[in-house]
Amino acid sequence: MRFTALFSILLAISFACSSGSQPPPAGEPVDFSASSGADTRSGSLHFHAPEGWIEEQPSSQMRRAQYRLPGQGGEDDAELAIFVFPGTGGSVQANVDRWIGQFIQPDGSSSADKAEISKREVNGLPVTFVSLTGTYDPGSMAPMAGGTSEPREGYKLIAAIIETASDPWFLKLTGPEATVAYWEDSFDAFLESVHAE
Repeated sequence: MRFTALFSILLAISFACSSGSQPPPAGEPVDFSASSGADTRSGSLHFHAPEGWIEEQPSSQMRRAQYRLPGQGGEDDAELAIFVFPGTGGSVQANVDRWIGQFIQPDGSSSADKAEISKREVNGLPVTFVSLTGTYDPGSMAPMAGGTSEPREGYKLIAAIIETASDPWFLKLTGPEATVAYWEDSFDAFLESVHAE
């Protein structure tokens, strides 16, 4: 009897794992909705993933979605991570400052002085943009967010904070400068496709 019950449980777990939905192919609309269950405070955002982007399984539970952007000019791939933290994401400025603090300039100058920060509205949503190059040093918290803590020279950041009626969404693209520069227009098109429901 006990064996039969255990077998039934294992069979149910196996079915649940094998019946998960597959990620949509690049180029198809992608719906990053809030998690099912009680946590629906984040609402839902919809994007259109550009051709050439490779959707991956998020490397951390903190990530809502993750894309790999193939390397260019002999450089490594870049990565786009999408986060939303219901009720705990911090202010826009605090996140901008944190991202800037993750970059070190080779000449010792201030990364805050080198960062390009701009704001615009995309389909009715306020968006703050940050762009910066230098040595990327995400710090000791990076592994928790699904990244690596090793400093990487010659990196570029393009990031955006999308403010919704509930919680902000954070889109962070990092990678070798040549790779990120190649995909910059694609990233901009990705943002232009965003809309809330």
